Amino acid sequence: MFTQLLSRALATTAAIVGLAVSASAQCQNPTTDAQRAQCLGDELRGADRTINRVYAELVKSLPPPDRLTLRDDERAWLKTRDRTCGITWSQGDRATWFADLLRDYQKTVCVVRLTNERVTVLNGYQKANAVAAAPPAPAPSSAPVAPAVPSVPSAPVAPSVPVAREAPAIGATPVYDIVSEPKSQGKWYFEVKVDPAGVLRSAEAAIFIGVTPAASDARAINSGGSSVGTLQSIRRIDKNLDPQVFGFAVDLDNGRLYVGESGAWPDGEPGSAGGNALIQGRGYRMMLTSSVAVNEFLRSGTLTVNLGERGFVYSVPAGYRPLQPR
Repeated sequence: MFTQLLSRALATTAAIVGLAVSASAQCQNPTTDAQRAQCLGDELRGADRTINRVYAELVKSLPPPDRLTLRDDERAWLKTRDRTCGITWSQGDRATWFADLLRDYQKTVCVVRLTNERVTVLNGYQKANAVAAAPPAPAPSSAPVAPAVPSVPSAPVAPSVPVAREAPAIGATPVYDIVSEPKSQGKWYFEVKVDPAGVLRSAEAAIFIGVTPAASDARAINSGGSSVGTLQSIRRIDKNLDPQVFGFAVDLDNGRLYVGESGAWPDGEPGSAGGNALIQGRGYRMMLTSSVAVNEFLRSGTLTVNLGERGFVYSVPAGYRPLQPR
């Protein structure tokens, strides 16, 4: 009996280990948007757990007045996150909230960015609080005594709001989003080149490229509507770092988006029944959003957005026009 139980336990353990190894291998070389979103979701859940842990530790270490300040700061951040990322739905169950979020890659990338920023802010609070709590070193009687470092800043620290651009502008202000003017009819084409190895010279990044509704959609999971496109999660553990040129054929007349990868159309060529569904009659914007600022990527050429200002790498599909002609 004991042998049977041990065998079952070993088999179960082996299965669990096998699943873990499989998931790890998948995240080292994800080949689909769904796989990349799943890996990104795992990282987001980890960051969320970090926020909860650091927040709980801070609450325990602060005096009551500072606890209230921290609570208000956290609530202000949540409102800023939801407003910035266009999250207008609320789910009491955390797992359901994550599942809904991961259906919209653009919002997922936005939440990843602001969550990572929040982790940095809370860690800063924790370090400042540790410094304030430490006993001061003895000082000569003639030396002035430095004022105590506040446990929590007097004003909430809000994450930076993404900067919307008509074209890839390169300047000192951090750029997270690149968007175009909305269009509600016609057939349009644009390209985006991504060099993962070049991106990793600066930072790891999650990048969404595609189209997003220009107006809210009451039929979507959240009133901001669902963005459609491709998700690129660029991590140092990735095995495939080859540059890629993504082509986007946006057919607003028939409600389809076709995404090309280095000249191929894996989900169907423009004009076919493949691609991704859009809502006919609604306005859409081209959108690129990143979990980190793209200024250096644009400056170095590791990320190139071409709306039609110059020649495309691949031929424009028949019947389509450059999104932003020269």
